[in-house]
Amino acid sequence: MNLQRSYTQIRFALVAPFTLIASVVWAGELSLTTGLDTSTGKYGSTASTVVRYVPFIMKYEWGRSTLKATLPYVSITSPAGGTTVTLDGNGNVISSGGAGPRVTQSGLGDVVASYSYSLIDAPRHGWLVDVSAKVKLPTGDESKGLSTGESDFTVTSDFYYPAGNWTPFFTLGYRMPGNPPGGTLQNAWLGGLGVGYRHSNTDSTGCMLDARQASSAGSAGSRELTAYWVHKFTPVTKVQLYIVSGFSDASADYGLGAMVSHAY
Repeated sequence: MNLQRSYTQIRFALVAPFTLIASVVWAGELSLTTGLDTSTGKYGSTASTVVRYVPFIMKYEWGRSTLKATLPYVSITSPAGGTTVTLDGNGNVISSGGAGPRVTQSGLGDVVASYSYSLIDAPRHGWLVDVSAKVKLPTGDESKGLSTGESDFTVTSDFYYPAGNWTPFFTLGYRMPGNPPGGTLQNAWLGGLGVGYRHSNTDSTGCMLDARQASSAGSAGSRELTAYWVHKFTPVTKVQLYIVSGFSDASADYGLGAMVSHAY
């Protein structure tokens, strides 16, 4: 990948959303998040691939709108030879490696920018609804498998039903990946179903089941179950811990993650 083009895309994805912020009244909330996500899976191969994903996330919320930009650092350890391990913009493996000696590739991944809007922010028949649009820019190194080298676009709708301390929710979305030269990536539906429970003003837990259609002909769709715990140390600082279990060749066998957020 052209290094100057990569840096230009990173600057655009990180600066553009916050340039827009400067044009509105500074009356919202800025938050920063980072942490570590690590996952292990065979992805239909005979040997495991380990992915470590460290995101640096800036989020700004005002009114019904939310802007978010993510710049990740990624490390992939997998067998050399055969097919190069390749990630999509969410750190998901979309192709697996060979059977040679294990090697590690690392560097900056793809920048992801998104905009969300609370279509219904006061319960209507009990429901809240958010709609979102997300773009992935190919800033990661293709030769290392940190990117497909193409831009991806995703649109989603999130539905919530607050019921006391319980909040059932589900997501429906559609992902349109860019197709690299010689590639066979295809558009795919995605969705999720889960429930959250608020134990107190500082602690909440929940679980969700996510699924996505196959990203290419002949491959499997992904299915993952996630359980999480969120603890607020202060009104502006919180930590989230989670575990993930996969149920298909397109999913990690298991994963762990910890994220820390602070609002300003």
